Amino acid sequence: MKHDAYTPAANRGFTLIEIVITIVILGAVAGILVPFFNAIVHSPDPVIRERAISLGQAMMDEIMAKRWDENTPMGGGPICTGESPTLVARPKLIDPTCAITATLQPAPPPAHFIPEEATRQDYDDVDDYDGLSEPVAGKFYDQNGNPFTLPLGYTRTVSVRYISSNANPIDQNTTAASPGTTTDTKRVVVTITSPLGEVFNFVAVACNI
Repeated sequence: MKHDAYTPAANRGFTLIEIVITIVILGAVAGILVPFFNAIVHSPDPVIRERAISLGQAMMDEIMAKRWDENTPMGGGPICTGESPTLVARPKLIDPTCAITATLQPAPPPAHFIPEEATRQDYDDVDDYDGLSEPVAGKFYDQNGNPFTLPLGYTRTVSVRYISSNANPIDQNTTAASPGTTTDTKRVVVTITSPLGEVFNFVAVACNI
């Protein structure tokens, strides 16, 4: 039987040169398309971050506009605490009833600050915001009680703590203070989590002035 040395083109495979050229072309195309697709995927990121920052800053502005304590007089002015310079250094110059009528409001464990007001619209001092967490039933609220919605994944929480400056070192996370160990400052932390999983902490100090 006679064998034909000719192999039909349909039965031949790719040559090494053809494979190498194909890989080079695919690599060049991938180098162009991958950054393009990444840009599309992450294009909403700046908007998401800006929204998270606005959410945190709005809450911090609202809190810092409130009174330092439930006992702070209308129009402002310091109340007497166990560490107040006016109470310690100049006791004869203050109202003798001050230490009794104007004390901090420690709360029994596990709570620390207990809001005296029933609703957010009634919050009138910094303490009332401790433990606030949103969304509630899928909604966020402004200081007037108006609800608004955001895409899933945003959260907003508030933590208020005493700063015990009479401790050594200074304790910035004191959950309950009492006369004699109280301070004139509180740390306020507003924490925002974005749908990207990023956490933004807004920190401020409220002073008894």
